[in-house]
Amino acid sequence: MTEQVLPENSYFRLGDYYIDVGDHRVFFGEQSRHLEPKAIHVLYQLALFAGETVSRQELMEKVWHGRVVMEDALTRIISQLRLTFNDSKARQIIHTVPKKGYRLSTDVTWLSRQEFIKFSTKHSKKSGLISSLNKGKVAALIVLSLMLALLIFVLLPKTPENQGSTPEVLTQNIENNHTKTETVIAFLPWRNLTGDASNDYLAEMLPEELSIALAKSDKVTVLAHYSSIALARDSGALDSIVEKLNLGYLVEGSITEANERIRVLVHLVEKQSNKVIWSQVYEDNMQKLLTLNSKVIADINAQLFGQSEQANFTTVSGNVDINAYRAYLQGNYWWMNGKTSEWFFQAEAAFLRATQLAPNFAAAFGSLAFIYARYNYHDIYMEKAVAVTKARVAIDTALQLDPNDINALLAGALLAIENFQFDAAEQLINKVLSVDASNTRGLYVYSELALAKNQFDVALIYADKALQIDPLSPWINVNKAIVHFWRNEMPKALASVDHAIDIDSNFTWAYVWKAKILSQRGQLSESIEAMKVCLEIDDGSPVNSIYLALLYSKDSMPEQAQRWFSHTASLYGDSPDARFWQNYLSLITQKENPDIARQLVNQVTLKTTRFFSLVPLQKALLSSHPKLIKQALPQFLSLIQAPNQSGFWVNHHNQFSAYAALALMQQLDSIQHEQKKALLNVQIKAFESKVALQLRADFH
Repeated sequence: MTEQVLPENSYFRLGDYYIDVGDHRVFFGEQSRHLEPKAIHVLYQLALFAGETVSRQELMEKVWHGRVVMEDALTRIISQLRLTFNDSKARQIIHTVPKKGYRLSTDVTWLSRQEFIKFSTKHSKKSGLISSLNKGKVAALIVLSLMLALLIFVLLPKTPENQGSTPEVLTQNIENNHTKTETVIAFLPWRNLTGDASNDYLAEMLPEELSIALAKSDKVTVLAHYSSIALARDSGALDSIVEKLNLGYLVEGSITEANERIRVLVHLVEKQSNKVIWSQVYEDNMQKLLTLNSKVIADINAQLFGQSEQANFTTVSGNVDINAYRAYLQGNYWWMNGKTSEWFFQAEAAFLRATQLAPNFAAAFGSLAFIYARYNYHDIYMEKAVAVTKARVAIDTALQLDPNDINALLAGALLAIENFQFDAAEQLINKVLSVDASNTRGLYVYSELALAKNQFDVALIYADKALQIDPLSPWINVNKAIVHFWRNEMPKALASVDHAIDIDSNFTWAYVWKAKILSQRGQLSESIEAMKVCLEIDDGSPVNSIYLALLYSKDSMPEQAQRWFSHTASLYGDSPDARFWQNYLSLITQKENPDIARQLVNQVTLKTTRFFSLVPLQKALLSSHPKLIKQALPQFLSLIQAPNQSGFWVNHHNQFSAYAALALMQQLDSIQHEQKKALLNVQIKAFESKVALQLRADFH
């Protein structure tokens, strides 16, 4: 198909909006907004057929030229256009025609170049449009503006204020990680042509498995998974980063399945010319999927380096039950794509099914171990004692089968970090990085270890390393935002989460961290808006709904707060958690009996998360009750106790418990607690020497 090029000189009007197609820009009053190329192309196609329905298929063909992209690519572009025209709610400009496509439902007035320039003279001072009526000067002004902009960019110091929304790491030498070998290749998700959306996991995870296998070659650098997913979304907002990746080739494809047979079409595309240089169809029984995988990788390797370059490109052991392998792929898919409230349970079910079908499947046990070790990363997905026990069993099984299983090693590191066994955690992570120095999961877990040790400079180094390898990963961008947050670098933290949202507008973790950062900056209204978007995407997370309720309460909006506290209660059903959150506002205003309040708060599952803590409320309810303090004190101390009860450790995870324990021991005024108070006070001072005042636990 001949690629359609957008006209450089095409202008039209939609109501009060003026569109310059060639410049990819929309003007409204004294404002203008630049759109990514795909967005302006979709808008142009809709404008050509204004008032008529343009099918999704036609838009995909015209704009993406039949290339394989994520299914939500067009939906995301439409959302971006509606946001540009302030049409997200009313949808009066762009209508969705169910099961067909989209229709531009407003009059389009096509403008000549002269008419557009005439319009520009009315708004030249603030809109950034061309201000001269002299047609001969138009091109010169554009060139002059570009040169001036470039000069300003070169001369401006790289401070957080003028970096805008670009994270600092993106100005660094990302391509260094991709110049160790001459060939850089990305495996894009395949198109699911099975007619069953439940097979999306095959379309995404099979290319990922192939990329892992090919990455074993020292002749090629394979782009990391999340960055490949982002490339498939084809967002123009990422073009500047994509250029730095120095990509040589893309692997695209499609998959069909019928009557227990699988058919895969694979393309090898030269990135620079955008031409398919090799294509092959593979078809076999589903039972032969693992053999098919090896064949695909061997053929791609031969196309890149010649038939003489032979290598063993196996994904997993060929004796693994095929249904176990499919369950394993499903688990990985949910792990990487599931929403906040669902990923853990969906991934656990799939990995359990894989281990039951294949008791010798090390990778399935390792993945299961890792998610159990993440039992409390956001919500509390499982009781600690149960999760840790299950994680230990899965770790031991995986490492007996494969001593170098990366996920099992990292699961052990996560449990060690939680128990302040930092040396053990470091040894496990170092073993991972000795096996695979570019393992992004190992690198960002190392940054988590450094944060737990209050080594914020080290945390930033490893967060940067992970991001340089997988710059288009929404999660790794959020991980870097977390590091910036605890370094009290809020503009950089905000830039990182905004970049994560640019990559994946449905990534809920990015929105909740954006809300936390904005709240820390005193931008409460903006923080609430971020959480509202988060909960529109996924309203099943107790942590997220509680956090929004707390933000509303902080902003003196009790009715809205109660709505979300009630929503939280509905997520818990008939339980102590439900009763507590349903009555939270009356508890903090001391309308409830203190004895009932203490009983309820002691039974709550979520006492401290990365976004809020009930410890100040617990402390307030215990104050001036020495007997109750003595009963509760061991609980607080257990959360800050160093290994072998050798002292205490205070970090950003447990600081609320540390401050509460010190305050409660001071109220007891007992000689038996003097040594503990002294030791704890030393650790609190050490923590405070590393963390900004405004990031310390607030008990007021």
